[in-house]
Amino acid sequence: MNAKRTIVAAGIAVGVTLAIGAPSTAGAQSGTERESFEPYTPAPDATDLKSVLFNWMWHMGMLKGHDERDVVATLEYQGTGTIEVGGESCALTRYRVSTHYQSLVQRTDYACTLPDGQEHSNIEVVSGLYAWDEDVRGAGIGRTGGQTTPRPETVEARLIRFWASPQGAPKAAVAASVETFWLGANPGTLFDDGIMESGETSLTWESGQAVLTFPLMGVPGAMATATLNERYMTERVLVTHGDKTTEFDYGDYGDWNNPLHKIEVFYAGETLERLNGEVVRELATVETETGNVYVVAPVPAGVREAIGETAALPRPVMAKVEPPVDMTVPTPRLAGKPDMTGVWAHSDRVGNYQTGGGRRCGPTQNEECSRRINQTEDYALYAPSRFGGTGYPLYEPEYWDEIQQLDMWTNLEDPVMTCQPLGIPRHGVPRRIYQTGNDITFIYGQFADAGGGTGEYRIIPTDGRDHAPNAEYSYTYMGSTVGHWDGDTLVLDSIGFTDRTWIGRGGFFHTDRMRVIERLTRRGNALLFDVTIEDPDVLVEPYVIPTRTLRLNTNPDAGLLPERGSCETFEDGAIATQIRH
Repeated sequence: MNAKRTIVAAGIAVGVTLAIGAPSTAGAQSGTERESFEPYTPAPDATDLKSVLFNWMWHMGMLKGHDERDVVATLEYQGTGTIEVGGESCALTRYRVSTHYQSLVQRTDYACTLPDGQEHSNIEVVSGLYAWDEDVRGAGIGRTGGQTTPRPETVEARLIRFWASPQGAPKAAVAASVETFWLGANPGTLFDDGIMESGETSLTWESGQAVLTFPLMGVPGAMATATLNERYMTERVLVTHGDKTTEFDYGDYGDWNNPLHKIEVFYAGETLERLNGEVVRELATVETETGNVYVVAPVPAGVREAIGETAALPRPVMAKVEPPVDMTVPTPRLAGKPDMTGVWAHSDRVGNYQTGGGRRCGPTQNEECSRRINQTEDYALYAPSRFGGTGYPLYEPEYWDEIQQLDMWTNLEDPVMTCQPLGIPRHGVPRRIYQTGNDITFIYGQFADAGGGTGEYRIIPTDGRDHAPNAEYSYTYMGSTVGHWDGDTLVLDSIGFTDRTWIGRGGFFHTDRMRVIERLTRRGNALLFDVTIEDPDVLVEPYVIPTRTLRLNTNPDAGLLPERGSCETFEDGAIATQIRH
């Protein structure tokens, strides 16, 4: 990570776009380098299940980062064409599909004109095993008005469309091939070479084309047959379910992102959907956004009450790669309380995925490709707040589009790009802690969340005092913090923030009414760190970040911090790309 952040008028944001701890590998493509980076490379003539699943995701542009994991978490789609409404073909004037593959949700917002000139519109939503229609996006959530109509009879049809999409089909095939639904798994690491069947997924070859058969999660009895073209891209998905057959044909693949954000995740330019042989949707792609922008579809209370409780679909499980932490050794104590003093190791990972380095050049890339270019493009997807592992704050629906726009213009809007301090909670966990009987000091390391430098610190009283008068109006980056002990857990309460920082990458803004509660519990050589964020002006509910487990680092040099780097911005009025850090 370079301390200097440079905005290049005709290029990309250099420096801040580089991943945390990225090795210097740009442009090198030697065999030795490949062996040190890639967990799997199929043989050129491999035809087994492992190689086909890998090639499918690899050619679709879904595998990113140096360990080439599937990090396509969300996808925004806009298209034109026709959709069947009441047995008639309706000409689309608006068609937008917002998909979150990890949360198993999809919202389809469309408007169209029937042959008699009548206008028709609807918003169709599926979230796990719940389905409903909305008259406005986010109806029934937070303070948003509007009406919701429970549609439990459509769950299976909507899930079929979700799983049979160009990116959904390979995810479904991989999920059905293993016992655990791994989040972002590289399919080349899941099973042995040479097999043609694993779990409920099987592979055959027909007329030189790979054909995979697999069930669809959440649709009992549904079986999908996916045929891949010669470029290992999704050509056709045929789903049989009872007496219904749904067929999806795809063609004209390309990077349909806007010209300022080409990151080589490929989507079909043409989609033809038939139900029992009759065309129900014929679409031409207008634009996609494949950079994991904000997509949520919480189930409204009225829908949940009307439908009742449903079975929960399996959610993907984050692969654990962190070494275990010894919690059995005695916990040191100071003045009767656990002593948090120490250097605490935490990795900059996407939900325990290492994120450093750039991936090798893919099969669709030209001779100008390099690891540096790939790493810059990939970071739009695998930043922690975009890909997964920390969950999403649930904003009021009126802000959903704004968050997407802030994220898409991160290079312009993110406070990091104008050298603002990260503040909390974005700075994450402290690298070094000093504790006394009455206060605690946090010292933060470099480049948390791809920004900031050394030198940020907090000295917090822990004697149980209240906030000072008017503390809510202090408007600082770190806030006004006081601490107290709840048994052996230290609770820190912070208010009085400036609204110039973000909660995290992805456009996650906040107001000056944000409140942050941090809870620290030491167990042996482990420090459990919990954070809850409240902001009633913009959040529907408190945002609870999953517990982070920090490991005591006994390396004598671990706590040594280098001199803080300088920060400099220029040319920010001439940004000509949305490639973002």
